[in-house]
Amino acid sequence: MHTPLGPGPVGNPGGTSGHGTGQEPPARDPATDHPRGPVPQATPRQQDPTGAHPPQGPGGEGPLLGLRSAIILMLGILVATAAGVLTYRAQQDSATAALAAGGAFAGGVLFFNKIIVG
Repeated sequence: MHTPLGPGPVGNPGGTSGHGTGQEPPARDPATDHPRGPVPQATPRQQDPTGAHPPQGPGGEGPLLGLRSAIILMLGILVATAAGVLTYRAQQDSATAALAAGGAFAGGVLFFNKIIVG
């Protein structure tokens, strides 16, 4: 006897399991319900605590800047911004403020490079 595949009861669209009996189909486990067997679970990657291998980008290249360099440059930019704004407020001259900001950036980067241990 052949039972055609067709719409089943609510909760069983297109299947024949439990057709006409009012039973729900058995629950499916997505981890083991794969045509080629169980799907392997991804294991979390652990980072090297020494930091010898930086994380790779999409093309296989490493990061553009290291964390220490990025922090030193960011602090240098903050110092330069503060010096430029304060100089402009005192002198009302943008050229003088830009020169002060450039000097403060250079001094700040040298200072933070010395005090931040790498």
